[in-house]
Amino acid sequence: MVARVSWYEPCGVGFSKQFVFNNGGGPALYVRGDEWATATETLPPPLRRRLVRFWPGAMPDGGEVLPAHLSGESEWLHEREWRVPGDLHFGWADVDFLIVPHPKWQSFYASWIEDWAGEEYAYVFARIPAVVMNESGQVLADGSGIWT
Repeated sequence: MVARVSWYEPCGVGFSKQFVFNNGGGPALYVRGDEWATATETLPPPLRRRLVRFWPGAMPDGGEVLPAHLSGESEWLHEREWRVPGDLHFGWADVDFLIVPHPKWQSFYASWIEDWAGEEYAYVFARIPAVVMNESGQVLADGSGIWT
């Protein structure tokens, strides 16, 4: 049976780069907007899955209609994103850190996990280092020095 969650929780899980690499992932590949069509048509599928369009956007000349990959802004370098093509299977022991919206978020969900799956799972979850961030990405608390 698969449990489906119908709400969004503003949280994240972080893995080591080595874990992602060992699972076929790697850093996102940033491609200029004017090279996007060529990259998405010619690169092998594993590389295409890691592509991110990097483009400050372009202004059309009178009456010109630009394709979406040229007209819209896309500059995501600040995320330092890594991607894994396909499904990533992991256990709590593989998670290096959590990103949570409130200092009490992790303990609340540890209690929920204990009721749902048992004390041993709650124990592991509650001990994963966590960074508390607001919706703007500002670090509010980082007791483990993860985000420095």
